[in-house]
Amino acid sequence: MASINGKTETLCIFGHPVAHSKSPAMHNALFDALGINAAYLPYAPEPENFAQAIQGFKAMKFHGANVTIPYKTEFFNADGTARLVDELSEISKFTGSVNTLYWKDGVVGGTLCGTTTDPYGCVRNLEENGVNPSSKKIALLGNGGAAQSIAFTLVEQRNELTIVCRTKEKGEALAGSLNKFFQSGNASDKNFKTVQVTTFGEFANISANFDIIINATSVGMSPNIDASPITDECLHKGQVVCDIVYTPPHTKLLQMAEAKGCKIVTGEGMLVHQGLESFKKWFPKETENKTNEELTAIMRKGMQG
Repeated sequence: MASINGKTETLCIFGHPVAHSKSPAMHNALFDALGINAAYLPYAPEPENFAQAIQGFKAMKFHGANVTIPYKTEFFNADGTARLVDELSEISKFTGSVNTLYWKDGVVGGTLCGTTTDPYGCVRNLEENGVNPSSKKIALLGNGGAAQSIAFTLVEQRNELTIVCRTKEKGEALAGSLNKFFQSGNASDKNFKTVQVTTFGEFANISANFDIIINATSVGMSPNIDASPITDECLHKGQVVCDIVYTPPHTKLLQMAEAKGCKIVTGEGMLVHQGLESFKKWFPKETENKTNEELTAIMRKGMQG
């Protein structure tokens, strides 16, 4: 990392826990490679202090931030309007999730905006691994902030999506929103497939029907590396199994999937691609003459130490 001085811009990631995050390593690697005078740090405010942490972010005029579990859904009032930020992107409004904070038009201290780059990261990660996530039967495990964002893009690409969650009530709320959005107004699509919902308890009975299984929960993340959101009886040879958890890279779920003859996709690629989209929000001019391949190569090298 370049030397810190009075002109160094500060960026960060908010999460709880956040010590495992590789975001600081990959973003600081980009700063060094592109000659940007900035530093990216991890912060883990207690849940009861999160709103204060965001106020501090504003007061100190941090240049930008990422947001991870469990804070992605904290930027919305009960009626869906913006909380803690001034503006929300359309996809964040719909999905109820924010993973990136940035200043509108690059004016630090002006209008603070919230958006999510998770959907882009997930899809690009699959594509990069030779998986075309379009017109497939997909099971999405979870219904939290990341799952909501990913679900939107998967439905948009005309997949047959089933949301798998602990209780049907929570999954049905998300499915209902997706079905309503894609069946009405300008978003209406005659090829739209109604989003279905099932529980983890019921999933084993139908799991063989899916082409792709995506874990969008935090189950299996360090230090709970022996945990998996589903059992190996839910996995079948030839399926694609993707995990958004990237610490460890080969989660218990992916280990079981590999043993069953599934194609596995680790979560590091999603982190890199969603991280790059965040970075472009913060530093559009500095990245405009670089290809995505060049930038992601730098980020991956930074993650490796």
